[in-house]
Amino acid sequence: MRALLIAALLAAVAHGPALAAEPQGGPVFAGFGKHTPVEHNVAIPKGMVLRHVYDVTKAAPGKLNPGFETAARFINSHVANGVAERDVAVAVVVHGPAIAELTKPEVYAARNPGTTNASEAMVKEMLAKGVRFLVCGQAANAMGVKKADLLPGVELAISASSAHAILQAQGYTLNPF
Repeated sequence: MRALLIAALLAAVAHGPALAAEPQGGPVFAGFGKHTPVEHNVAIPKGMVLRHVYDVTKAAPGKLNPGFETAARFINSHVANGVAERDVAVAVVVHGPAIAELTKPEVYAARNPGTTNASEAMVKEMLAKGVRFLVCGQAANAMGVKKADLLPGVELAISASSAHAILQAQGYTLNPF
């Protein structure tokens, strides 16, 4: 009996990943922010505006920044599940090494010789769709990054803390992970 139970559990574990849905792009961002369909039973009320903020510090040289991509995934997955795009507001507060991925190409290249910013096109597309990127002014100053160094549309806050306080007052919730 015990051996049969163990065999059944091993078979379930072995076949579990094969049953998982493949990540898909879109409907807002086709090339990034991939998500999987979920048969859910927690309904989001019609007309409810989801205001969510992500805090990103880590850079991902040569790759799409996973923190930025998580914000895109939030938008894609909710719009794919029936939430109107206008009802999903996302902000990304950036400090630490990730600030470099919000700088203009010439600034990025000067700081990272021989490399290009893999996140630049993603950030520009997200900005065009209304995602806010707010840079911590304290961290930017410590890194020698000026407002003029940032991609057009990226905002410079006094600090990450002030950006979070402002966003919270505007009804944004902080992603806890």
